Amino acid sequence: MITISLDETHHLKDGKPLYKSRYKKVMSFHNGIAPVEDEDKSFFIDANNNKLFNQTFKKAYGFYENRAAVKDDNGWFHIDKNGDEVYKQRYAWIGNFNENRCVVMDFNDNYFHIDINGNRVYQQNYKYTGDFKYGIAVVIDNSNKSTHIDKFGNLLHGKYFDELGIFHKGLAVAKDNEGYFHVNKKGVALYNQRYAKLEDFYNGYALATTFEGNKIRLDENSLTEIKITEIVINKEKILNDVFSYFEYQILFAILKLDVLKNIKNFKNLELPDISKKLIYRWLITKKIIDKDFNFTPLGNVLENELKDIILYWRDLPFKTSAYMVESLKKGDETFSLFGMEYFDFLEHNEYYKKLSQKINSYYSYDYDSLLHNLNFSNEVICDIGGGNEKLAKNIKKIYPNTKIIVADKFLNSNDNPHIKIDFFKEFKIKSDIFIMSRVLHDWSDEKALLILKNVANNMDKDTKLYLFETIVPDDYKEDKGITLSFHLLNFLGGYERTLDDFKYLLNKVNLEITNIKTGGLISSIEVIKK
Repeated sequence: MITISLDETHHLKDGKPLYKSRYKKVMSFHNGIAPVEDEDKSFFIDANNNKLFNQTFKKAYGFYENRAAVKDDNGWFHIDKNGDEVYKQRYAWIGNFNENRCVVMDFNDNYFHIDINGNRVYQQNYKYTGDFKYGIAVVIDNSNKSTHIDKFGNLLHGKYFDELGIFHKGLAVAKDNEGYFHVNKKGVALYNQRYAKLEDFYNGYALATTFEGNKIRLDENSLTEIKITEIVINKEKILNDVFSYFEYQILFAILKLDVLKNIKNFKNLELPDISKKLIYRWLITKKIIDKDFNFTPLGNVLENELKDIILYWRDLPFKTSAYMVESLKKGDETFSLFGMEYFDFLEHNEYYKKLSQKINSYYSYDYDSLLHNLNFSNEVICDIGGGNEKLAKNIKKIYPNTKIIVADKFLNSNDNPHIKIDFFKEFKIKSDIFIMSRVLHDWSDEKALLILKNVANNMDKDTKLYLFETIVPDDYKEDKGITLSFHLLNFLGGYERTLDDFKYLLNKVNLEITNIKTGGLISSIEVIKK
């Protein structure tokens, strides 16, 4: 058996050098051929250390399925076992062949697969593609979501996840914003619970780590959890978490003052010297900037990607949370202590209205995987309460033949037809489909019933209503909307509901559920008139 020496400069056979030469680096033999590096060039040798193909490359890797990845001055390509080019195309990067398919990346950073002859298998571009295993591969699309495709580029199930693994014995590990879980080849979750870490099933069991830090074995047949380690309560972590609100309030203040936006002019900021001294020390300690006032990757993300979200959550919601005790005592919102209810407040404050719209646009990505499964064609679709138009635009992008109407109290764009309504009052809209995304969770049962009644009055036997909402699990094994419900009650008077809660409300206005599809945190609830 031929192996690689410990210093990777030559090959060994039965523990003895296979030849006298020494190279900068050698790789394993595949089918009697091995790539080696010598100074700034790469080439192939046989077991007798004979140079093959009479050519060198800038870089070379081993043969897989009779193809080897090599690089010349123009880019990467594959050669066959005779050293001949399989195709003329060059790529920025290529992988190894597996199941007659190979991952390649073009010079525009697009990933896709080619076949054994170098022909592109499908036309779709991805941000990343993985190798095929049992005819299925993981791909990441432009929205940074992962899904599975077959060997011809067709979507296997059309479900999208934050992370996704390859299939092992018919199941794959997936992740949504709640945690890790297993899905089958239809993209359907095997169970409701989520984990902090999760492995594939091996001979009937999967190793998982709960969010409390407990190691468990998950039984594939019964889906029951078997403890491996007992939960140890980390008191120090709890206390650190309790105090963390203060750190985030510091970050909020820094972002609110536009310190990061003006970091290159930090010394000239109109702030007291003591404030600048403390801010500078804190930003370096938290690795947000370096000593020369350059952003770290974390600082770049905070300023350019997460700033609006932090400014939103650490402002009015945070201030209102100080009245959580009062909210729980009366079972209603306390935002009105600031003078008026939240949505009335937005109507009179342009800064907070725009900030709210940005946040709603950000959270609209939660609906992407659901939209792909609704199979709209040429219907008239009315988005109730969708004033920022993000959801409407996403629907139009996926289903270009639909006609979109946006109905809301706040009208913020003219890209789609708009109708100004107050959904607590009667309105008349003719539409094949009505959609409400995270509308009902803002309101108490009394107000939610009023909204549903007004929508139902615009529906006939052929009209469908889709509710995009979180459904709280009945078993309460995971915090899916439960903690958030305290914020909703405190801020708006609403809460996240269980399936029975939704059935109760819908039944009150002569509506019923016909189908439910789940895409992580959010589910689409299909509703018709009884």
